[in-house]
Amino acid sequence: MVFRMSPNATDSSTILREERKMPNGCANGWSSMSDSAEKQCWKGQAFLKINEIVGLVKYYCLRAYIIFWHELSMNPRVRSSPFSPPPADELVLSADDIFSTRRRRLFFTSIHLLALAGLYFCVTGQVKLYTVLFALAVGTMSSIGVTAGAHRLWSHHAYKAKLPLRIILALFQTVGVQYSIYNWVRDHRLHHKYTDTDADPHNSNRGFFYSHVGWALMMPHPAFESKVSSVDMTDMESDWVVMWQYRLYAPLAAVLSYVLPTLVPWWLWGEDLLVAHLVAAQLRQVLTLHSTFLINSAAHMWGLKPYDKNINPTENMFVSVATCGDGWHNYHHTFPWDYKNAELLDYKLNLSTLFIDAFSLIGWAYDLKTVPTELVSKRALRTGDGTRKLPTIAAAADGATTTAEAEAAAACTNVYGWSDNDLPEEDRQMAQIYKKSD
Repeated sequence: MVFRMSPNATDSSTILREERKMPNGCANGWSSMSDSAEKQCWKGQAFLKINEIVGLVKYYCLRAYIIFWHELSMNPRVRSSPFSPPPADELVLSADDIFSTRRRRLFFTSIHLLALAGLYFCVTGQVKLYTVLFALAVGTMSSIGVTAGAHRLWSHHAYKAKLPLRIILALFQTVGVQYSIYNWVRDHRLHHKYTDTDADPHNSNRGFFYSHVGWALMMPHPAFESKVSSVDMTDMESDWVVMWQYRLYAPLAAVLSYVLPTLVPWWLWGEDLLVAHLVAAQLRQVLTLHSTFLINSAAHMWGLKPYDKNINPTENMFVSVATCGDGWHNYHHTFPWDYKNAELLDYKLNLSTLFIDAFSLIGWAYDLKTVPTELVSKRALRTGDGTRKLPTIAAAADGATTTAEAEAAAACTNVYGWSDNDLPEEDRQMAQIYKKSD
């Protein structure tokens, strides 16, 4: 008797009957003379169903293993098994690349599992209110460290900060566990110079999952590797706060993001140590991590484009709420050197701008660069999708767009900030700078 069961257990009962030389009445594989025909058929159907389910479970477990553990390169194709031959053009990884990539995947898996346990304690009411409020405060601090610090200050030089504020922002950014400031700035500048291309570390044209978190779980695209050395990082290398955080990043992140958020609720108001760790450390960190990741994914896919309709970044209010003001992404990619990161006239959805303005009152933040309404209006009329509702200037009322203007607008879109040599001189001359240094 010959058995040719496929791993996916999709063989029909007709084939099984033919291969096992069984009569057409039932195909159960273990029938006896004393069994009734009805009982034999029921057993045969149950056997086939169980075998099919087991085969599917094995199949999807194998696929999950391949996708999560075996497929490490940027190649989007998934092999049928770990032992199948790789595509001819697959990126060959070194042992160090494989180790670092799998380490990141294990880290992401562990923090998400621990965050789910923290969410369980929240849903079941086993956590104190003070702990939840503390977690929200720490999460807000880390978001501001990323948005006002690594993003607007260091990546784009949208304003300047004195030493005390730079130290505060560096510590806040460390709490978020989103790589060191140096690595964050390098990748973000590359993101602006090559937005949504293969050189973009989180290219949104590869889909939501990749741009949201997948880019962190696999090796970067070769185009990214070829361009990363072209990013000018001399300003970061000359900032001792950035380099100090870079050298001590691992121990600083462990203490500021996991140890202190665990001990403070336990010490000050008697929270259970495990609950404090799972809620104030793990759940808080995962939520703020995904909030920031939404800028790379959701804010590049869904929303309005009032300033430049030719690029993927959009104005997404939900992302702005989640990130303390960094979801006004169409404006940001059009004018990346604006310290407000948006054209908003208040602080309702831009807490990071409020933070910067507050420190400008005591002189710790200065040279706050912003775009005058005239320049915004001209650009919105040339390249926007027509959804900008603020008053426009009469000089640009016809909305005419010349080829030279379109090329200039495209060039402006691909600058990463105030220190970018490609920033048009016209924009530098027209920029408004508040709290200007002498």
